[in-house]
Amino acid sequence: MMPNVMEGVRLLEVADWGFVPSAAAVLGDWGADVVKIEHPLRGDPIRGLVAFGKGAGGTARSFFVEHLGRNKRSIGLDLRTKEGYDVLLKLVEGADIFLTNHLPGVRQRLHIEVEDLRKVNPNLIYAKGHGHGQRGPDATRGGFDGLSFWARCGVADRLTPEGKEPLGSRPAFGDSISGMFVAGGIAGALFHRQRTGEALEVDVSLMGAATWVMAPDIVAAMMYGADLPRSTGSGANAMRNALVAQYQCADGRYLSLMMLQEPRYWPIFCKAIGREDLMQDERFSADDVRINHVPELVEVLKEIFKQRTRSEWSEMLNASTCIWGPVQKPSEVPNDPQVIANGYIMDVEREGEDTVRVASSPVQFNSEFMRARRPAPELGAHTEEVLLEVGYDWDDITRLRQAKAI
Repeated sequence: MMPNVMEGVRLLEVADWGFVPSAAAVLGDWGADVVKIEHPLRGDPIRGLVAFGKGAGGTARSFFVEHLGRNKRSIGLDLRTKEGYDVLLKLVEGADIFLTNHLPGVRQRLHIEVEDLRKVNPNLIYAKGHGHGQRGPDATRGGFDGLSFWARCGVADRLTPEGKEPLGSRPAFGDSISGMFVAGGIAGALFHRQRTGEALEVDVSLMGAATWVMAPDIVAAMMYGADLPRSTGSGANAMRNALVAQYQCADGRYLSLMMLQEPRYWPIFCKAIGREDLMQDERFSADDVRINHVPELVEVLKEIFKQRTRSEWSEMLNASTCIWGPVQKPSEVPNDPQVIANGYIMDVEREGEDTVRVASSPVQFNSEFMRARRPAPELGAHTEEVLLEVGYDWDDITRLRQAKAI
């Protein structure tokens, strides 16, 4: 069983959508006690954002909620009421981390800025997720991953073929990447607090994360005064390497070659596919000549790969040291032997319903698989439980309900 490295750490999540909640999901996977604070009636807007039909058990559930909400508890709390705010402060007293993605104006109106909360807990680690950073002309503007991460920082541009409309992002693509940075930052802040006693603020923006992810392109553009070539259909021509490309097989499926050290792998590859004659072709025989004939070699390889199914090519390539892999659909990933062997999909038990399967966060400790301690909660499912834990009694809870604070 994987050690819960964050066991005993309490995290308060006052955040919506995907970016910051994904960070809390990671820390929950690591064993933290994550309490998600939501409006008691509306909840996190992502709860009603997307649902495509019903799951395997016939229950209509949001894949976003199931994925981002595992290993969390939910408390319904209206922070706009005095009573609700007092409850928040009570929770903050015993918390290690406060995590939010609300804009500065909202944080000020709700009195949840770092200076507000450290009045009751000076040791609180305060973590914020932004769209565009905490300074500059757009610091107070909202942002989503499809904008701040994908569109604004060059991801869409470099993945879109020349002359085509910019490609749209996949759901929560930038959120999931950026959330890992938040989780890592919080882990660093906890370590720093343990060593020095100082509680830090942690800040991560979608733009900052995307700038790091796109660093090879951005750094190259600054160094050379021009953008690196866009991704093409196969990728080979941009890399000037026919062994870094995708090829269609006889069954219509694609495989991806990723042999960056082309001179080293060229003879190995030719032998693996049964075409050692290519090494005798004057266009492809020498390394310094072959690099000038990449488009021609790509066309030759396209025709070769169309002669067998991907399964057949799989056997041939796997018998060598060639670096390659199948181009798969998301629906195929859970059944990938490597995904299964390494526990990259996590089963979440929900009482009285079919098991929900979600993606595990990728860090493993002691080579052990992640495990789900609890399924994603319904809105406010743990309100009473959490309030009782921090010292409220049933009469207090009744009064809070009457005040519409919970």
